[in-house]
Amino acid sequence: MPSVIFGLLALALGLLGMTAWWWSVTEFLRGAVPVALIILGLVALAAGVQTVRTPRSGKETASDSNIDG
Repeated sequence: MPSVIFGLLALALGLLGMTAWWWSVTEFLRGAVPVALIILGLVALAAGVQTVRTPRSGKETASDSNIDG
């Protein structure tokens, strides 16, 4: 129960602060959104490169198979 009361109080104070200092909130978002996009892009790029560099063990190439027939 105390966490619900604290959550409602924090929500009310946060909304009050956003309405009182709206221009400061928008300035923060205008600076934070591009930085967040750059960081997320780097993480996605690193994940993609890691996927490409990881060898797949399920596939065999023609030189790996030693079938005598």
